[in-house]
Amino acid sequence: MPFIWYLQRDLGIVNKIYRGLARPEAAPDDVTGNTREKPWIAVVEGFAIGGHCQYLLVMDYVLAAQDAFMSLPARKEGIIPGAANLRLPRFTGDRIARQAIMAERRFDCDSAEGRLICDEVVAGGDMDGAIERVVESLTGSGVVSASANRRALRIAQEPFDLFRNYFALYALEQAYCHFSPALIENLERNWNAKSRKLG
Repeated sequence: MPFIWYLQRDLGIVNKIYRGLARPEAAPDDVTGNTREKPWIAVVEGFAIGGHCQYLLVMDYVLAAQDAFMSLPARKEGIIPGAANLRLPRFTGDRIARQAIMAERRFDCDSAEGRLICDEVVAGGDMDGAIERVVESLTGSGVVSASANRRALRIAQEPFDLFRNYFALYALEQAYCHFSPALIENLERNWNAKSRKLG
């Protein structure tokens, strides 16, 4: 995976979900509302590992199946897990976030810790009905206030300067990790890379 992929994902699609799309005539700015955005719902039916777990941290509502789980195996990969270091502590607190990022703690969605990330856990067969209900709840009165409330939460939790500072450090540190000989050793040791065949 090329180094630039990490930045493209987190500064591209993940950021667009979290901050919306910039309007053609203005730069994105959380204060003036120069973005087009909408509420996002995520569904975890089996597992959300790595980048998929990171996506959950920018969603407005997360539905999960009772037997689903989440994890961040970045330590095994020898990398920094995107913006999880910035965002996960807001959900779980610092200690649990460190366990997830640095010690590969797995979260079952239907656990006390999992429910800090998931808004609702449902039986697998009830997922379609739960999705319809959540969509109606988030959009039933229109989405104007939804966009405004997303911005208000975001500016309190992750203003642009905090986001920029984090990703300046992230780009540098991720480069050290990505181009380190230790990364290859980690992958070979933890993911059995030598025995895999390219398909």
